[in-house]
Amino acid sequence: MGKGYGKDGMEKGKKGKMMQMMQMMMAAKGEKGVGKGAGMGKDGFGAGADAWQQGPQWDYKPGTYYEEPGGKVGVEGLKDAITRAVQPFLPVETQWPADDMINRVCFSIFKISAKWYKEETRHKETGTSIQAQALLEEFTHRILEGLQKTCYNKTWFVDIYLSEAIALAAINTFKGGALFNRTVAPIIVTHVDEAIFRWREEERHQRVMWDAVTMCGIKSDYQKKANKHLLSSFEAAHISAKYGTSPAITPELGMVQDFVQAWLSEFTGRAWDVLNNGIAGTQVEIQIQCVTALFQYLCDPNHSCLPHDLTSQLEQPPPPAWDFVAQATILLFSTQ
Repeated sequence: MGKGYGKDGMEKGKKGKMMQMMQMMMAAKGEKGVGKGAGMGKDGFGAGADAWQQGPQWDYKPGTYYEEPGGKVGVEGLKDAITRAVQPFLPVETQWPADDMINRVCFSIFKISAKWYKEETRHKETGTSIQAQALLEEFTHRILEGLQKTCYNKTWFVDIYLSEAIALAAINTFKGGALFNRTVAPIIVTHVDEAIFRWREEERHQRVMWDAVTMCGIKSDYQKKANKHLLSSFEAAHISAKYGTSPAITPELGMVQDFVQAWLSEFTGRAWDVLNNGIAGTQVEIQIQCVTALFQYLCDPNHSCLPHDLTSQLEQPPPPAWDFVAQATILLFSTQ
C-alpha cells in the first residue's frame, strides 16, 4: 500500500512556493488576530463584513471569499494556494466553474479557521511542542471535516493538495499565540501534511471496511453491526497486539502478523452475534470461510487497512489472499 491520498507527487514540487508564503505570513504577524473580514466581527477579525459592505473597495456578497494583500482581509496567499491546488482537477469537475470551485474551498477554510480563532484559546497558552502539534492536527481535521461537507461526492477531494492552504490558515490563526512561539513555519507545513495523511487514511479505512463487510457473505441486516465491531476491534488491536511473538521471515512482517492476529481475536470476540446469526449457516467451517474472506480483503495491498506505521517498514506488503490470514483464522477458531 502506498501512502494513500495525502502525499501525492504534487506536494513536493510546491514546497519552494510554500516556503515563500510561510515567510510572508510570518513577516506579517505584527497585527494581532486572524485576517480581518468574512463577517467575523470585531477583535481578532477587525472590521469584518461591515467593512466590505460599507467600504467602496468591496462589492460584498455572502458566501464569497475576499482576500487583501497584507492579510488585512482573509488569509494572505490562500486563494493563490487553492488556485494552484485545483488546477489538475478542473478537467474532471463538471458542476462547478473554476472560480466557483476556488471560492468554495477558500471560503470553507477561512470560515472554519475564523470560527476557531473566536472560540478557541488554547493556542494563546504556553505549552510544549507536542501540545502544539496535537492542536495543529485537531485544527487540520476540523478544516477537513468542513471541506468534506463542502466537497461532498467530489472525487477529487481525496487527492487535492491542501497542505499549503491549511498551513497558511493555521499560521494566520495561531500567530501571536504563546503555544507556537518556538514552532517554525516549515514544521507547521510538515505537521499539517502528516495530519492530512492520517485523516485521509482513516476515511479510506472506513470505506474499505464497509466494502469488506458487504462482500464477505454477511447478511444485510447484520452488516452495520459487523462494521461497527470491525472498527472498534481495529482500534483495540493497536494496543492489545502481542508484538514480537509471531514467527515470520522478518521482524517487521512479524509485527504485522501480530497486529492481524489481535484484530482477528478482537473482532471474533465482539462479533459473536454476527457470526452465529448474520451469515448463511452456523457451521464453524462457514464462519471460518467468512472471517478469512473478510480479513484477506482488509489485508489486500490494493486497499490495505493495515496500519501504515507497520506496513511502511516492510520491503514488500503482504500478498493478495494472504495465506497467513487463513491459517490464523483456523487456529483462532480451534482454540475457542
